[in-house]
Amino acid sequence: MSEITFLASSKPFQIPDEIKEYNNRTFFEREEDFISFSVEEIDDYWEKEVEGLFSMPYIYEVYGVGNRLFLKYIEKYMEMGDVLEIYTIPNQHAFEYYKQKMQENPELIEVNVRSYTYRDIYGSYQLNTKNWLEELSHRNYITHHGITTFVKY
Repeated sequence: MSEITFLASSKPFQIPDEIKEYNNRTFFEREEDFISFSVEEIDDYWEKEVEGLFSMPYIYEVYGVGNRLFLKYIEKYMEMGDVLEIYTIPNQHAFEYYKQKMQENPELIEVNVRSYTYRDIYGSYQLNTKNWLEELSHRNYITHHGITTFVKY
């Protein structure tokens, strides 16, 4: 299986220098520090496949949205009015199957990084303002059942 994850953004997406520097490290004290967060332009094939899935105009292939570097990005670098949409497929060779299942019964997730709220099909939850990233890291915020939207407003 080969997972693929897409990120759609309300504006052109750039990895901050702080995260680029971390990605370029060659020495890690612990194995769990060996992580990265990167974003690439999608190729023409995937651009056609994801057409109509996202409401945001800038679409990328992304790696590492399930780790603390991505969480650092949404905490420190999202600006007021920014919107990010994330959709992951566990097996890119079965993309059509996952896309159809998601469109038939979407389980959307929304995280507001300004008001520290998390909303899914089960309800809306207020995250603790002091450790909201830790709480979020223990919730399911990446899924193939629907698009996760991160907003800041």
